[in-house]
Amino acid sequence: MSTLPFTPHVNGYGEANGRTKTTNVPPIVSIQQNFKVPNLKRDIVEGLSSQPKFLPGVLLWDTCGLKLFDEITQSPDYYPNDSEIDILSLHADEIVENIVPGSVVVELGSGNLRKTTILLKAIARQKKQVSYYALDLSKSELDRTLLQLARALGSSPYIRCHGLLGSYDDAALWIQKNLSMASKPLLYLWMGNSIANHPPQEAISLLTRLGSVSLSTRNPRPSFIIAVDGCRDVHTVDRAYNIKEGQSRNFILNGLKHVNALAKQEVFRDGDWGFKGMYDEVGRCYQSFYVAQRDVVVPFAGKNFHVAQGETIHAINSGKWNVEQVKLICGDADLKCSKTWQHSRLGYGVYLLEPQ
Repeated sequence: MSTLPFTPHVNGYGEANGRTKTTNVPPIVSIQQNFKVPNLKRDIVEGLSSQPKFLPGVLLWDTCGLKLFDEITQSPDYYPNDSEIDILSLHADEIVENIVPGSVVVELGSGNLRKTTILLKAIARQKKQVSYYALDLSKSELDRTLLQLARALGSSPYIRCHGLLGSYDDAALWIQKNLSMASKPLLYLWMGNSIANHPPQEAISLLTRLGSVSLSTRNPRPSFIIAVDGCRDVHTVDRAYNIKEGQSRNFILNGLKHVNALAKQEVFRDGDWGFKGMYDEVGRCYQSFYVAQRDVVVPFAGKNFHVAQGETIHAINSGKWNVEQVKLICGDADLKCSKTWQHSRLGYGVYLLEPQ
């Protein structure tokens, strides 16, 4: 897919007979590789064969999981969402001053786009033309959220919106092959503390892989704007990730339903599994687990996996990285932290990362 020239109705708005105005979903391109499902099944087998056991975190982010997580973000106890909105509401104009006109902006794991809208409106106020690409794993959620984004931006001539259906790795391959972008600066948005869902070494690997994409010898390597949670107050963190209404439990256990869908049978049965969350002060992260409620056998991909009562299967991390840790991780990925915008109380931060 090429980057199209700018036109007055860039967000799906148009006039019908000069009287009515409609909104269409911005174009969405599937960039998923055809080996995605076999690779995911392989990763599930690897996780269930390991000690301690784990399941790939990507299982959480199907259409249902994205909706369940969106409900979590609206809880008053889930401080990361409100903290990030506070920062963006106060500093959006200053943040987007660092975005070069004509840039390609790719958001990694775009989610509900509420925070993105704040930044894109600031870009439009500064009259910078950019091509924005929302990357996510659910076509229906991209349809829904991009339509909302188009309505929020109106008929701005500055922002051209697109959707990309795929993973981080899919995006890196797609950008590398998209020669029509070769003359444009590239910026990644990685919001919502999503980078810290990965252990530090894995985050460094992802930053390195994404940051090494070279669109043109005439352009520097890509830059990043990332949001990272540095809150270390155990009580505050535990409230956010173990919401009393059961939303956290529902979100995590939906990952097992995703495995069932891949297996085309109920290999993880309702009632056999619970949810456990705990803050790891040494690892500086909140960890979420599936917990076996009884001795179970999980049949998957022609193998039987035995899980004892009380045994846990790791689901996902949410790292709590302060400014110093963020700088160390980015330095190891050959990036420098050029600017930071910090929440006044909770240790949450937005960072501009540029090539060293």
